[in-house]
Amino acid sequence: MPGKAGFYRTTARLLGAIDRRGLVLRYRYGDRRLLEECVLPALDADPAVADVLLVGCAWYTRHYPALLPSAAVITMEIDPAKAVFGGAHHIVADMAHVDAHIAPASLDAVICNGVLGWGLDHPAAIEAAFTGASRCLRPGGLFLLGWNDIAPRNACPPDTIAALDGLATADIPGLRTHSVVAQARNRHCYQAWRNRCRPE
Repeated sequence: MPGKAGFYRTTARLLGAIDRRGLVLRYRYGDRRLLEECVLPALDADPAVADVLLVGCAWYTRHYPALLPSAAVITMEIDPAKAVFGGAHHIVADMAHVDAHIAPASLDAVICNGVLGWGLDHPAAIEAAFTGASRCLRPGGLFLLGWNDIAPRNACPPDTIAALDGLATADIPGLRTHSVVAQARNRHCYQAWRNRCRPE
């Protein structure tokens, strides 16, 4: 752990120096471009969005809070060594315990990208994570999921997750569709839901 943490700290310092020169190094895959160039800007342009949770941190997500300048952004990552890639308000925790760290009905959006099937794998943990995220959303709040519909990452696809049944399908910000395959090579999909405005 100390070795990995030191490596990440050094990486973060080097990337920060590059960022300050105006050159932000990014993953250039289609799924990340769609998120960074379309989805996050559309979310930021929504006047109803004031509080956002981004789940999952890595070197290529470090600039995501800056893509949401109109919102108060919280980042969450289970690996404490990756905290250097989180935002100013960062939580080190498993998403399965999200509602132990964030108040109910306090978020306008939760973005969970590259987490399902990449550490959040056990069905019980997935249900706990998505149920907790739903509880943290205000009425009408958005839950955006990015996941790979390819083995072994798709062992628990969204249509098998009971926690999502309580949400209403919605359009992805910036797109007129609930679901899109953003990267054919690894079947990276985005899907969106909203917290129901009134209990049914």
